[in-house]
Amino acid sequence: MALDNLKRVDVALDQKAYPIFIGNNFLNQIGTLIQPYVRSEKIFIVSDDLVSTLYFPCVAESLEEAGFDVYDVIIPQGESSKSLQQAEKMLEHILKIGCDRQCAIVSLGGGVVGDLAGFCASVLLRGIDFIQIPTTLLAQSDSSVGGKTGVNSHIGKNLIGTFHQPKAVFIDVDTLDTLDPQQVLAGFAEVVKYGLALNADFWSWLIENGERVIALDKKACVYAVEQSCRIKAAVVSQDQFEQTGLRSLLNLGHTFAHAIEAANGMHGSILHGEAVSIGCVLAAWMSADLELCRYDIAERIAQQYEKWELPTKYEYLKAANLVSLMKKDKKSVADHLNLVLLEGIGNAVLVNDIDPDDVERVLNEKGRKKHFISSYQI
Repeated sequence: MALDNLKRVDVALDQKAYPIFIGNNFLNQIGTLIQPYVRSEKIFIVSDDLVSTLYFPCVAESLEEAGFDVYDVIIPQGESSKSLQQAEKMLEHILKIGCDRQCAIVSLGGGVVGDLAGFCASVLLRGIDFIQIPTTLLAQSDSSVGGKTGVNSHIGKNLIGTFHQPKAVFIDVDTLDTLDPQQVLAGFAEVVKYGLALNADFWSWLIENGERVIALDKKACVYAVEQSCRIKAAVVSQDQFEQTGLRSLLNLGHTFAHAIEAANGMHGSILHGEAVSIGCVLAAWMSADLELCRYDIAERIAQQYEKWELPTKYEYLKAANLVSLMKKDKKSVADHLNLVLLEGIGNAVLVNDIDPDDVERVLNEKGRKKHFISSYQI
């Protein structure tokens, strides 16, 4: 398969521009496709212990047939692997095998694998080449694009990291076939975020075609991933290092989401996309509460999420604790809460100095799933 048979999205950065290729059924040709984007015959493939059994043999065989020396770096599956401890193990393993600045790290997996592999690539020998091959809908539509790398700390999610752009991203939507329905919905939540935050036309398309994406219709998946990547690439090209505030708009719902993940212990008890889904709905309610958008818009958003069977509420968490965690968000300054909110569908804005009491009220009224206990006694 030639590259011109794949959809192509370019991330237009001054000196670090790179392409994203999107299609299906081409992983067995990755060795040929990747050649223009690597400088050494030595490649380290980072994957987790599940994805490695599914796709590593195919990818490794194609790379070896193209003349590459392939080394596997396998990490445990799950959010807990996004840690400095796991990064240290990976770096020591690669250094023990031997590498130089011409070598490349290839990420083969979901968002955890991509974030961790990118972080290691950014610090190894002060930076080596990095290729993304995302295998989940969340990674394909969001985390594999934009150059953010990172690990979690005990204080919060993604608070330790770097900007390190990949040389290329290769997205084969056939890998979505091995995801369970929960993972698909979690990824779909990130897709939906792009329409809700920045593109009303894409939101309208998703209302009509979202069920096709969830059902993993290949044509619909390619289109949804392509549009998500195009929206993100346009933003990243204008604000690569989050200096103007534009890139923060991509984080609609994420301040709520990261707090919900942290409160759950960041062990995967709630998936990132699930937390983003809840966070986006809470951002809509917060927007209506602050009179940035009409209340009926927030209501329609919540109803649409429920129609897609995306989560809109959390359980058993205290609003005050979530607000405390939200204050540790990278967009916050001191104790002031800065949130990405909505002036309408497709029109996200960054709002500064939001009163924490207002956020706590919305969390209490709209965020927590109510559990009713019957007073009937025998």
